[in-house]
Amino acid sequence: MAEAASTADALQKSLDAEVADRSALEAVVASVCEGLGVSAGESGSSLRSRIEALYSRVGERMREALHAGVKKALAVVSSHYVGIDLPSVREGYVLPDDEAEAQEELQKLEDAADAPGDALAAFFDAEVQLPPSARKDLGKQGNKAL
Repeated sequence: MAEAASTADALQKSLDAEVADRSALEAVVASVCEGLGVSAGESGSSLRSRIEALYSRVGERMREALHAGVKKALAVVSSHYVGIDLPSVREGYVLPDDEAEAQEELQKLEDAADAPGDALAAFFDAEVQLPPSARKDLGKQGNKAL
């Protein structure tokens, strides 16, 4: 009987720890949803649906950042090369028809753009900001939950 009680007590403690971890995770997800302006749904919404909404919003924000970055880079290039034909640039690469030659040329272009691209991206680093956290203790809770 004592062994069964001990086992039941251990199981209860384990269950309590799991419930506490899940509650902390739910709080973190709700906080991140709030910080990113994602509707976390009603309080009864599943954790999965909240995380899916979060994932979708993060994807949207990444696309927005990519588009803004491309536009800024084109603006910088346009400021250095007056009369640049942006509609032609919009069409993409002008590469040879042969696949191997095209890949080789593309690699050369990417290699040549690597260092200047990093420098230009660093120029805009200060503009890249996450929204403020809705909760000051998000990091503490996140470490507990994960």
